[in-house]
Amino acid sequence: MNTAVEPLARAVCVYCASSSTCRPEYHALARRLGELLADDGRPVVYGGSRIGSMGSVADGALSRGGRVIGVLPRFLKDMELSHDGLTELHVVEDMRTRKHLMLSKSEAVVALPGGCGTFEELLEAITLKRLGIFLGPIVIVNTNDFYAPLLALFESAVRERFMDARHLAMWQVVDGPDGVLPAIAAAPEWPAEARRFATL
Repeated sequence: MNTAVEPLARAVCVYCASSSTCRPEYHALARRLGELLADDGRPVVYGGSRIGSMGSVADGALSRGGRVIGVLPRFLKDMELSHDGLTELHVVEDMRTRKHLMLSKSEAVVALPGGCGTFEELLEAITLKRLGIFLGPIVIVNTNDFYAPLLALFESAVRERFMDARHLAMWQVVDGPDGVLPAIAAAPEWPAEARRFATL
């Protein structure tokens, strides 16, 4: 990860979906998260879209006067999917640059329920934390046990010695958006030296 991008003070990167057809409660919890982050004075960094949970988290933060930074690949902006009300919108050339900029600007990560793009973003953040490159809190919002299969897979990776049991401390799991800020505050420090046990 290129360290040339300075993270915004207290900024939280939110990974979530653009689906408009998932259950409405997922959009509601995304909006609630945006409201909570804005009320706590935390800038929101997210994928820049106006639809699905992505649009909801931005709308929630903006409705409380929060700062919202979107990062959107040019091809999605060309499809007219960008949110028009953001504090900042960074248009980048590809998905890889988008992920890098979102994480580099943030001091913590929150993953809401989502699809393959959300999974990829979350797993990349966890991988970089395991390698001592990204050191901030990672919070998984497990509403309706959405992430239970992934959490079980992590446990399996530890049992089979592809991961160390200490790696399970890299993320915190909460049931809903109201648990996110306490989880960020309570997250154990993760030093760069943790890369020493990145491989078993």
